[in-house]
Amino acid sequence: MITKNITATHIRRAIQKIDNVGFPKRNRSRKYCLVAGGTHYPPKYVIALANSLITGYLLSSKKFEGGKQTNNFLWNLGFTTVGCNCGGGEGAQ
Repeated sequence: MITKNITATHIRRAIQKIDNVGFPKRNRSRKYCLVAGGTHYPPKYVIALANSLITGYLLSSKKFEGGKQTNNFLWNLGFTTVGCNCGGGEGAQ
């Protein structure tokens, strides 16, 4: 389940961290991307990373669903997700 304490600020901070250090290839997205500033990001990894800003640990992607659950969560915070197969941009390490 996605931590309800995650705010838009946490999502933006997670995106900034990805911009600075990238993300593991194993966390590439499969069907959707979070779009911020014209760049694509893997939505589930962004949420997992945002969770780590609150709790100190990455939320396991097995603990919450992608697709509708993840997209709705991000939409409710004011973010945009799109159907996409790019994997989340060029930030994969």
